[in-house]
Amino acid sequence: MDVIPPAVKFLVTAAVIMTAACSAPAEPTRAAAPLSQTFASPEELARTMLAALARKDLDALRALPLSEVEFRDQVWPELPTSRPERNVPFEYAWGQMKQRSDGSLGETVARYGGRSLRFVSTRFQGETTEYATFTVMRESEIIAADETGRELILQLYGSAMVRDGRYKLFSFVVD
Repeated sequence: MDVIPPAVKFLVTAAVIMTAACSAPAEPTRAAAPLSQTFASPEELARTMLAALARKDLDALRALPLSEVEFRDQVWPELPTSRPERNVPFEYAWGQMKQRSDGSLGETVARYGGRSLRFVSTRFQGETTEYATFTVMRESEIIAADETGRELILQLYGSAMVRDGRYKLFSFVVD
């Protein structure tokens, strides 16, 4: 009676599984789900941000930036940092961005929460980066008038992205 050593059984089984996996038809590519809380223009995004700040509506403010799922599925794969040779795990990148974004939001609410600021205009002073399916615009500034009519230049969030013609707050991180 011939006995096949366990190591050989394992290797044969692994080879069969790998061969089957390689020859199996690829799953159809699914289109990315639409981003939540997007806006027709950067002005609409800025107005929404100012209104939520005036109400000190933390739930509305926290809903504006990319969620973890949106970042992981729709942004991360296109970022240079995600390349395997960079050796940056998604969890680390997301955790750092989320922590900094939450901290910036806290500072913004402490400084401007509850204030009625009238939207005047918005602009992006930094570089714009084109990716395959979206564009990131950096160094946002919102020009708003306070209760006295004095105009303020506010940096309430750092970047916004545009995908399919819709604007989305990237994060509250302001560098």
